[in-house]
Amino acid sequence: MQYHTRTMTMPIKIIYLITTLILVQTNHMMAQERTNVLHQTEELGKVHWYRNYDEAIAVAKNEKKDIVVLFQEVPGCATCRNYGHNVLSHPLMVEALENAFIPLVIYNNKNGKDKKILDKFNEPSWNNPVVRIIDTEGN
Repeated sequence: MQYHTRTMTMPIKIIYLITTLILVQTNHMMAQERTNVLHQTEELGKVHWYRNYDEAIAVAKNEKKDIVVLFQEVPGCATCRNYGHNVLSHPLMVEALENAFIPLVIYNNKNGKDKKILDKFNEPSWNNPVVRIIDTEGN
């Protein structure tokens, strides 16, 4: 179905524009494999985390930033939930993590890609939250 904006009324044009922006943003967010603060668990706080290590490295290289890697248990213990609620939800912490770094979360209680990254950094499974700052070479 094609829409001809010349024949639309102003309210319809606004709704069309907003809907288009939402769809574009949704597609962009899904392509980047980032968490959505409206639908993520308490352990992750209010930070939009990357979930793919290779993608986070590529974005960090492009933006010339270091990466903050959070090794976190999700769903987690009381320590993990408190860390997410009290630290990772604080507005200044969210701002710093999202603007100065590329935030990446690796679940320390999952298999697959997460387990491979745990092994790469020699991180144990089922641990309290661990934060590392790495460069684009993974150092």
